[in-house]
Amino acid sequence: MRFRLLALFFPALLAACNDPEVPSGPPELTPPPDVATKGFLTAYVEETVPMSIIELRAFIAEEPLISFLQPTENISNPVASEVLQGNWPDPGAIRWLRLDDGHYVIERVIENAPAFFKYQVFIFTNSTGRGVEQIVGEQRFVPVEDGTRFEWSYNVLPRNMIARQIVRRNMPEIEAYITGGLLSFAAAARAAKASQ
Repeated sequence: MRFRLLALFFPALLAACNDPEVPSGPPELTPPPDVATKGFLTAYVEETVPMSIIELRAFIAEEPLISFLQPTENISNPVASEVLQGNWPDPGAIRWLRLDDGHYVIERVIENAPAFFKYQVFIFTNSTGRGVEQIVGEQRFVPVEDGTRFEWSYNVLPRNMIARQIVRRNMPEIEAYITGGLLSFAAAARAAKASQ
């Protein structure tokens, strides 16, 4: 009996470990989950940019932060997007992002105020979706003496305790990913400011 259970369990385990098939198109939009408020593993980065909050937000509108992200060994880069509902980046707007490996994520805007932007990533066609329920990103824009401090928190909610251990091991790579993106963005913002 024990052997039969193992014989049934082992193929299922192998299937769960394989990467999901690359979809032929964007996934179907399903209702998003409630925005989580606890249980996160968090990556954080901050960088000061020599612009006012208004100037910085205008620069983000012209030069989206996602265009400065660089892929890592395990994190694919967004290469295309399409708004599915609302007007991006208004609260409630939803869009898909196609990644350079052919997979997709779907995200929505939760809040967009002059000094704060919050979004939720809630559909993943890649293997991230097996272990991650949602990601809640928060970007704060804090006035400082020499410009604006851009604070970015990337809050990852694992699906369960086993997934939590796997996600925890990947948090340094996630933090390096968002750090590289913000540093490249900040360098471009500084260059734009200097050319004015």
